[in-house]
Amino acid sequence: MIETTPVSLPTSTPASMPASGAEPGATPINNAAFYDRLADVQLPVEPSLWPGLATVAAITVVVIVMTYLGYRRYSRATSPTPETNTTHQALKRLNTIEQAWLANEIDTRETVYRLTTVLRLGLGLSQLTTRCPEQLRGDQGQQTQWQQTLAHFEQLRYQPQPTHQIERETFAKLRQWLTMSRPGPSGERDV
Repeated sequence: MIETTPVSLPTSTPASMPASGAEPGATPINNAAFYDRLADVQLPVEPSLWPGLATVAAITVVVIVMTYLGYRRYSRATSPTPETNTTHQALKRLNTIEQAWLANEIDTRETVYRLTTVLRLGLGLSQLTTRCPEQLRGDQGQQTQWQQTLAHFEQLRYQPQPTHQIERETFAKLRQWLTMSRPGPSGERDV
């Protein structure tokens, strides 16, 4: 049998050779000097979740804003046209004026002022003229009725004490004109 003698290892390890590869069962080596030199080496900071959360939040905000703007654009495209709303409001206002006139809450002159305003706004005109608006030129009688109605309104508005009164048919005629100017279901005006 061959006899072996144990070899003793040095107590300090050179700087270029760490003692981590020691054989199992060997006596422990004091690596304090090696680890003291590594003490000032710092490990990188653990990654944070904040940049990821900020990115997700920013993407969420962008998606919400884009969805909102798309919905707003879609709802404006499918909402009724302003002409329909204006005409509908003018018809409601005409009914209110007629009720106030019938109840003698407003006099003839004030009624005529209100009727001309409702007619002008309901038809989308910047000014009332003796020329019949295009949307009412369905038949030849409209031009004559339009001129007669405006002449009657002028007479009632600019006299200190109107000698004539408004006739009930005037309200019906204005209602007819406002209804004729309304767009139909296909977007064209009823004529």
